[in-house]
Amino acid sequence: SSMQATSDFAQVINFYKTHYNITKVVSFGGSYGGMLTAWMRIRYPQLVDIALAASSPLPMMAKTAKPEQTFFQIVTNDFEMSDEQCPTIVRNGFSKLYRLYHQGSSSFDQITETFKLCSAFNESQFDHLVGWVRNAMLTMAMVDYPYSAEFLGSLPAWPVDAACKIMLNEMTKSNDPMKAIAEAAGLFYNGTNGQKKCFKIYDEFIECADLTGCGTGVEAIAWDWQCCTEFQLATPSNNVTDMFPPLEWNDEIVGKYCKEKYGVSPDPVRVSREYWSADFETASNIIFSNGLLDPWHAGGVLEDVNRRVKAILIEDGAHHLDLRGRDKKDPESVITARKQEVSLIRKWLKRN
Repeated sequence: SSMQATSDFAQVINFYKTHYNITKVVSFGGSYGGMLTAWMRIRYPQLVDIALAASSPLPMMAKTAKPEQTFFQIVTNDFEMSDEQCPTIVRNGFSKLYRLYHQGSSSFDQITETFKLCSAFNESQFDHLVGWVRNAMLTMAMVDYPYSAEFLGSLPAWPVDAACKIMLNEMTKSNDPMKAIAEAAGLFYNGTNGQKKCFKIYDEFIECADLTGCGTGVEAIAWDWQCCTEFQLATPSNNVTDMFPPLEWNDEIVGKYCKEKYGVSPDPVRVSREYWSADFETASNIIFSNGLLDPWHAGGVLEDVNRRVKAILIEDGAHHLDLRGRDKKDPESVITARKQEVSLIRKWLKRN
């Protein structure tokens, strides 16, 4: 649990402060790590002097704020900024997939061939295939970095632009939107230098309590468990404000899933109760940074709370771009953000 994680970090920090005469500690973290780093400052202000929490949607996690935009709406906006035709291609691609599915087994060979599936498609795989495609699109929006990167997948620079270009090219070539979204999803799962001849969708995508993805392997199980106990990420898609098929995903549905899989029920107020994530007014020395390309930013702290709880917005930033290593392709907005972060940290260290 996050309580265990922060308690463990507290033990480690206390050891080093005691044995190595360390007087100041600055905590950095992105995504879930950003949530932990902010909570470290809140839970252990005697151990952590300053926290930089990047891409950490604490208000949304604690259900103390309702974002103006949904996660899937921001993903759609990212693709639309690349080319206004791309969300329409995605919508039409999903529509064709649904249409072929409802036509029955006579169309299943076409689905198998289009998505390059290693095993023949059958009706039991439909929801998972939709999730597999959706996961590719949203993850590329999350990691829409200005240079090639290996985080969450081997992807080219600006992967949303790359995926959009693939779809546009496919439409020029075949005028088949389903094939277009299949090729775009393939960019994510096969990578820039991928050698896969077919896709094993159950190995590459795991359904879980988090519609935005849990990853794969044991990490997926761990995050799924936390979403069933601590973090509630009920973010539905509607095909109106976003380009994805309508999918209802609420606390009741998540609760049923968690009860059946783990025998537990999510606690809707646990995060706000344990971490005081409803109000940072009396907190201090926390920087919340968010990239506006990152679909998670809508659930974060986007305005200064007080003089010592500051919000930094990065116009061209994806998921915790500011915490990644400096690169010559970094946009000016992240360079400026890092300077602001360093300035605040230096100022607060002097005051402390």
